[in-house]
Amino acid sequence: MKDAKDRPVWFPEPSQADDSRGPRGEPFTAWVGRSTLPRARAARRFLNKNLHALPDEHQPALYRALHDRWSSAFFELVVVRTLQVLGAKIEVEPGGAEDIRIDFAASFPDSIVSVEAMAPAFNVEVGKQVKQRNPLLDIVESLAPSDLWVLVESLPELGPSDSKKPFKRAVEKLLGDAAGDEVSVPTELIEELPQGTLRIKVIPKSPNASTGRSLGIEPPLTAFDDTEQRVRRAVDRKRRQGRESSAPALLAIHATGISSSYEAFDRALFGRTVTRIGLDRRVLDTGFDADGVFNKGAGTPTWAGVLAFVNVGLRGGPDPVLYLHPRFEGTLPDALLSLVRRTYNTEVARIETHKSPATGILEKIGFVPPDV
Repeated sequence: MKDAKDRPVWFPEPSQADDSRGPRGEPFTAWVGRSTLPRARAARRFLNKNLHALPDEHQPALYRALHDRWSSAFFELVVVRTLQVLGAKIEVEPGGAEDIRIDFAASFPDSIVSVEAMAPAFNVEVGKQVKQRNPLLDIVESLAPSDLWVLVESLPELGPSDSKKPFKRAVEKLLGDAAGDEVSVPTELIEELPQGTLRIKVIPKSPNASTGRSLGIEPPLTAFDDTEQRVRRAVDRKRRQGRESSAPALLAIHATGISSSYEAFDRALFGRTVTRIGLDRRVLDTGFDADGVFNKGAGTPTWAGVLAFVNVGLRGGPDPVLYLHPRFEGTLPDALLSLVRRTYNTEVARIETHKSPATGILEKIGFVPPDV
């Protein structure tokens, strides 16, 4: 399908109205393709606009990738558009062997850099939890009375191959009893199952509340912050691509963990501050343990630096931070050096931050507004 300017409309407007919530676990691109909610319309505008900004030959490949591997393909789109906003012309997968070809060459007015984009899988255990509990939440939602809010506080440990029949019978009993009792105050309902405790709370809806969706909150997800480990692995895993580049190479990493932060990049790339405490619990001294991946080895480094992105989604996120390798002695484009920069000063053994004269870089990409 083409628009008036004869450009592909990668995400066209749906032909039928559809404001439904959709099933749990529905792929994002499937929802964007069918939904007529304001947020979906804004998402389509964002995707079409930014796909059109890519080199023509790369648009269909990235469009397909958004369907097959949303997280990594979306990050590739963000990286390319960030480089373009900074003033670069993009060449996709320039030269080299196909299996180790770097993602992009970014030509700035003053110099060229190669960029490899990587979106590691963060908090993998959270994904497993979500996949395990979604069928149980679907059962609860399907049985929830229309006049009650149902808040799920804990679920039994039922794996994908475990029978859900006993769980469904327990939910039917608890919610059936609640509906029959005509609940007028918040009430907790508990059922002990062999695989764990089912604990839900029901709250009466107000008379003018919607009679649609009745599932309120869901159990909290438990996870630990693995950003540091994932960043370290990303740098090691992509060395072959970096070595193939004749231009200074940057690795763009997207950290999407629940607690991801730039401080985790500090630790992964440079190291950490350590404190030595005596037997009397008094601080003896402090120092810096330079055990980051950028402080290992010798000679010319594979990576000139890392472009660190943290939790960038359809509504945008903070501007990237450029982490310069302490041993990199080459030059980088002025536009990239205008970002917030962090590096490790080996002489004084500390991380130094250089503030950015440019702000709002990601805002210029035109993400989905927060009020949609």
